[in-house]
Amino acid sequence: MESFRAPRVLTLPQLCQTLRCSRSTILRRLAEQGDYSSYNHSGKFLTIPEVARFDAHGLWTCKTARFSKQGSLKDSRVYLVQSSSQGMTHQELASLLAVRVHNPLLELTREGTLRRERIGPTFVYLHGTRTRQSEQRGRRKAATPRRLAVPPAHRQTIATLLELIQDPQATREQPVRRCRRGGVSISPPVVDAVFERYELDEKRAL
Repeated sequence: MESFRAPRVLTLPQLCQTLRCSRSTILRRLAEQGDYSSYNHSGKFLTIPEVARFDAHGLWTCKTARFSKQGSLKDSRVYLVQSSSQGMTHQELASLLAVRVHNPLLELTREGTLRRERIGPTFVYLHGTRTRQSEQRGRRKAATPRRLAVPPAHRQTIATLLELIQDPQATREQPVRRCRRGGVSISPPVVDAVFERYELDEKRAL
């Protein structure tokens, strides 16, 4: 449809107004043409394959509208986990999709579509089949830093927790920089150890 060329993303009412067609006519033409609905904004925004610019993960963002080559948000979660070489944490998925993913991921594990395991400092979601699970698990473990031989000092733990209280959505790197500026020497493995001890990934997701 030429209507998508300039704005690239439109809502159904905008299409009806632009083309001066009924809702049913527009939906029929979209079905014939092929289209994508945004997985956020309750599917409000629409686009077509010719104008979408999907990245290597099959995702595309146009202003505030987010689209997936897989179609639905559920299918996108499954695809991203199953196609990953080492599985994905909920934080990694949330960063890619820019939406909440924790509870839907737990539903997918209960269905058996995905598997959830603690590897290192956090939980990782893996493929539902054993062969792929094993491959992903091995790569994730190889890429996960070894645990600290000595647990974090009390001062390091308190400093890290205080930073997270002030900014609950801080990434793991941010407390490292902020604590060092405050005179407390910590490293990424220290932050990982604090996250693991207090199960912060799970609590922050909820």
